[in-house]
Amino acid sequence: MRGRMLAATTALALLAPIAVADATTPMAMLSALQICGRVDAVGDVQPTANMVMVDGFGTGGFKVDTANPEAQAWFDHGVRLRWAFEHSESVRAFRKARQLDPQCGMCAWGEAWAIGPNLNGGGKDAASVATGLRVAREAKVLAADAAPVQRQLIDALIQRYSGTEKTRGKRFAQAMDRIAVAHPDDVGVANITADAWMLQTKGEWWKDGKAADPGVTRAMDLLEHALTVQRDDPGAIHLYIHLTEWSDDPHRALAYGERLAKLAPGASHLVHMPSHTFYRVGRYRDAMLSNVEAVALDRRYERLAEPPGGVKAMRLHAHNIHFGMGGALMAGGAKDGLALADWYMQTYPHLAGAPGSDDDKMIVYRQVMAADAYALYGRFGSTAQVAGLAEPDAGRPLMRMGWRYARGEEAARRGDAAAVRAEAKAIAALVAENRFSGEMLSRQKDVANLFQKVLEGRAAMLDGDFAAARVAYGEAATIQAKHPEGGDPPMIWYPTRRSLAAAMLASGDAAGAKAKIEALLKDWPSDPYSYYVLSRAEAALGNAAAAQEASAKSQVEWIGGAMSLNAA
Repeated sequence: MRGRMLAATTALALLAPIAVADATTPMAMLSALQICGRVDAVGDVQPTANMVMVDGFGTGGFKVDTANPEAQAWFDHGVRLRWAFEHSESVRAFRKARQLDPQCGMCAWGEAWAIGPNLNGGGKDAASVATGLRVAREAKVLAADAAPVQRQLIDALIQRYSGTEKTRGKRFAQAMDRIAVAHPDDVGVANITADAWMLQTKGEWWKDGKAADPGVTRAMDLLEHALTVQRDDPGAIHLYIHLTEWSDDPHRALAYGERLAKLAPGASHLVHMPSHTFYRVGRYRDAMLSNVEAVALDRRYERLAEPPGGVKAMRLHAHNIHFGMGGALMAGGAKDGLALADWYMQTYPHLAGAPGSDDDKMIVYRQVMAADAYALYGRFGSTAQVAGLAEPDAGRPLMRMGWRYARGEEAARRGDAAAVRAEAKAIAALVAENRFSGEMLSRQKDVANLFQKVLEGRAAMLDGDFAAARVAYGEAATIQAKHPEGGDPPMIWYPTRRSLAAAMLASGDAAGAKAKIEALLKDWPSDPYSYYVLSRAEAALGNAAAAQEASAKSQVEWIGGAMSLNAA
């Protein structure tokens, strides 16, 4: 697995990563992606006077140069928020600490640190860099009473924002590393240093599951040692999940991830984080449930803290919904999945054609996330529910494609091949109109073409034309194979190879279907529907014991009721 996930995210993670058809190489992520979604500038945050310190964000922080207990408390909370990837709220917390003690140098350091680059891709704009440098220099002036190691942290942070732009990240990582070497058991320093190395690494983190850059190896060493010193540190666990997710052994973070939600039960993003590992190791139901809880926590934070802009302004809220929808689709979680889909459409109504505005890039990203909402409606929604979905306007071609796909999947469940085929033709016409705009145009079109082919395959299966179904699903798989597989979750919600395998089986090629499924399970471990197809293939081959074993495995992650080859 390749792993520079600069990753979902969220949103971009839906445009770039698409499942690999017939690939023997593991899943990969493109270097352009942001971990857990896209976050832009965080320096321009709102006033702090009415900020509320919400509980449940775990541990974090350290004694700094203030005698004001409230300032110290807000500093510590700022650290916790930063490791929970609540970037803007973290800046606000550090600014509140500074208001309580204007002479606290490390409180200024915290503000400058939180403003700067993060693994979501934000903090790199010119305004954030300029603000970060100004505040870091203020910290240096104020920090005469800070401990020596803390003054070193300030000096290192100034490196992040000054000098030659292309060397800033590496110089900051190197300066932090010298501090980490001198203080090997300081978990806070280790986390900041590992984060710095992860940020400065260019290109992929992992190539074929192996570290592609010495900075990745160093970050891994730092975090693994930190977790021997403090095994329950939320920041270290958070970074460790990201760092191992696309390695050759994502399971190594599983035990940590299983603890993380209990360590920070009020932090939505930390409750969400285990789902990255869960999805990679095939625990799709747990990935869904983690995000159901994370979405609820975002809404709780909105009620308690009333952050500027509310839940809609929480940059990772859509990512939580999207990840939960992806898990629900794979696990057959109709109830929770449809609730998430409803909430997504309610929270971002402009995507459905209602009046509203959004950033140009986010329009594309949010449309892409909505594809999973439409897939949920199509796979699990009632006929009336799908019929009641509003048609998106012509300026939202990805949304319109998703809407057509939902109608086609629902028609396939009713056995109406003609209606399915009509929706496929409508998607083809949409592609011909060529209204796509924004980022990654060719991939937007590929996605539309892929879902058109999936619907053509569904219609052919219903008609009993299994040869035509093999062609359509084969074309879908070929499109999917054009791009690296991965994402958090992937843009294409399932491996179309399993549909191809179902068509192969229906046409009499049980051996070919078995081989197809066995290959795709390396990339989509524990996919329940793939195990269902495998069980049918083994039965057709006369392998009764193997068929029974595969059938049992198909139920481990599946909560969606009866399965069929037509819906595979």
